[in-house]
Amino acid sequence: MFDDDGPLFQDTEDEQYTMELPPGDEAVEPTDPVTLDFVPAFQVLPVLSEAQLAYMLLIMRTATHAVENNRVPLNVCLILDQSSSMKGDKLFAVKSAARHVVDQLTVSDYFSLISFNDRPTTVVSCQRVSSRESIKSLIDGIEGRGGTEIAQGLFAGIQEMRSATTMTALNYILLLTDGQTYGDADRCVQLGEEAARHKIVIYPMGIGTDWNEDLLETVAAKSGGASEYIQAPDQIVRIFMQKINQLRGTLAHHSSLQFSPVPGAKLRQIHRVSPAISELEVLPYPQAGPDAAEVNLGPLGRGSEYSYLIEAILPPCPAGTYRIANLGISFNIAGTPASQPVIQLPIGFSFAASHRPGQINPEVKQIIEKVAAYKLQARAWQDIAAGDVAGGTRRLAAVSTRLLSMGEVDLAAAVMDEVTNLEQRGTASSQGKKRIKYGTRGLTQDLV
Repeated sequence: MFDDDGPLFQDTEDEQYTMELPPGDEAVEPTDPVTLDFVPAFQVLPVLSEAQLAYMLLIMRTATHAVENNRVPLNVCLILDQSSSMKGDKLFAVKSAARHVVDQLTVSDYFSLISFNDRPTTVVSCQRVSSRESIKSLIDGIEGRGGTEIAQGLFAGIQEMRSATTMTALNYILLLTDGQTYGDADRCVQLGEEAARHKIVIYPMGIGTDWNEDLLETVAAKSGGASEYIQAPDQIVRIFMQKINQLRGTLAHHSSLQFSPVPGAKLRQIHRVSPAISELEVLPYPQAGPDAAEVNLGPLGRGSEYSYLIEAILPPCPAGTYRIANLGISFNIAGTPASQPVIQLPIGFSFAASHRPGQINPEVKQIIEKVAAYKLQARAWQDIAAGDVAGGTRRLAAVSTRLLSMGEVDLAAAVMDEVTNLEQRGTASSQGKKRIKYGTRGLTQDLV
């Protein structure tokens, strides 16, 4: 059994696990838009009289080509914080980034811009990018003043860009803020769900240290996006440009996973592993059975590889090989009118009555360790927020130990700095918390 707080594995030296790949597999361009690989943590599981937890790695690769060669227009809305705290270098860099975005878009793309403080302002209404200079002059007029209410900006942005959502499938919000939102966090989460219903993906970005990373990540996850931590104003332009290039390379504007288990089996948790670690929300999928689940995987880029760590509860099974679940991937290719056929992948495991603990697949083991560190720091912050500072501090100390064992010396030191802060002052720094959260999220980037 695996445990986020205790030893993860018991390996033996006399049994090796190797994953066989077809000759030249890494160099082969997929002929289908999406292909799947499934790697179990262990080749053989023990026969038990009770349910057991199993880990598996799902690897999804996308083709570089699209079904349709016609370029699909983007519908991009920038929602930018213009509160008083943004004055100076931050607002200057944000406006420069917005102008660069306009330069990267074509006359077939749609662009809108909402600025917000304690109320929203429609700076650029949703329109094709046919007059760059007039749009840039409107951007130049944004000034810093007022407080911060993110929900106001989100609502206005969703409403503004909806006029073009019938014209393209590539609908994205880039939201940037530097502050805490006041009294509207629940509304922000609801707006993330509303964006998903309109097939709009939200990518929130926080600049500096005084913003709520948990809220922004939740909003992003509801729509299929991901949040980003920007440490300094001089990074804003580069990150915005990278994001636009990423959106331009979209293959499928929506994708989802369906997990249909046999009786007694259940999807417990799923984490996206690459390009960065994030927990994905598991939703009921009743049309496929009482324990079936669906997960929004978000957009898929061309020529990309995505990995997911799946934790599943398996029912007691006698010796033999059994199908535990059917896994389906559905996706919508940008520029095509209909969904692609669902890719089906049967998930099976082998069980042996006298099986000794075998050696875990080294690739899956490494990923489980990194995801466990990410999960453990998240639980630590939850403990601290609930008032259990001592318990959260102990978890963070365990995170530091695990990071050291991975060779992540600098990140381990940052965690211990916050352990010291908690022991001496009873509180952690906002900057340290963000560095730990986004640092552990990025632990798998070297595996991509």
